[in-house]
Amino acid sequence: MDEYLSYNIHVLGLKDASKNGRQKFVGTLERLTGRPRTEFEEQFPSPHIPVFQSLDCERAKKILDSLDSSGILVEIRPTDSPPINADEELEAGKRACPACNAQQSASNIECQRCGIVFSKYEREQLLKMQKEHTLEQAMIKAMQIREEWLQRAQKSLETKPLAKDASKVFATILLQDELPFLRLESAEGPLLLTSRRLLTKNEDGKFFSIPYEMISEVDFGGGAIQTKKSKFRVNVKFQSPLPVGPEENIAKMSWVLDKESSFSKEVVMDWGYARNFICGSCGERDLDFRTDGPKVHCRCMHCATDHEVDLGECVAVPLLSE
Repeated sequence: MDEYLSYNIHVLGLKDASKNGRQKFVGTLERLTGRPRTEFEEQFPSPHIPVFQSLDCERAKKILDSLDSSGILVEIRPTDSPPINADEELEAGKRACPACNAQQSASNIECQRCGIVFSKYEREQLLKMQKEHTLEQAMIKAMQIREEWLQRAQKSLETKPLAKDASKVFATILLQDELPFLRLESAEGPLLLTSRRLLTKNEDGKFFSIPYEMISEVDFGGGAIQTKKSKFRVNVKFQSPLPVGPEENIAKMSWVLDKESSFSKEVVMDWGYARNFICGSCGERDLDFRTDGPKVHCRCMHCATDHEVDLGECVAVPLLSE
């Protein structure tokens, strides 16, 4: 199938923002779109929603010339939608429903076929576009933070290289883009610190994935030192109970480290309070956690967006209602 290329035109602003400039703008859009002037007098078009859609090159140039001569600042964006043929162009005073494409009087408040209210529909589309843009920006920020932690882990390896095969036991659950940088030995099993989480494996061979964001408190020793001075206990409390089984959640974990591992106290403390997760909607890091059965959720204290925490992938996925 051939690929079509058409153009959308978005209104950005006015060269002349005076009353006369605004009246000229209203009159031009009323003439070109066939929609009532009151629609443009009451609210300036959003730059996110095109005023003219799916125009062929010749038609787009004519409209651009008219808008430019009227002092209207615009942006033209190519699309892969088929251009509207001249025979299909709307008559003056007509508009196409943005939801079902039914042609009708431009003065209608709602669609005669599907019943949507035009102004409400356009507001909803705008909010959706703004939300998608916000999520995109938050994702970019999340990737930047993840890259910072990778670089930090690499610097740690430069200071103290990881022993050969130190992460081999965790190979099956390591993620492609995480970097192991420190292994600790404990009576309960090995621990591995990576650029994204703390991994453990107990005597039964069960793996536990603990994103640093889930850690609320690290107590290294703190009165719980073993009777043998060559061993030390590290206690870790979680923001909310951590699911470790189908019907089992735990609020904290502890390990008895050997002496050599205890020398990494500062590293454990530092990474234990790392904050990798950010809100997938606004990009802030102030998240309030809760555990519901086998799942962990968190809410952004800035924008109230709810998230579900993926403990394996170490991400907080926003749960956005439509």
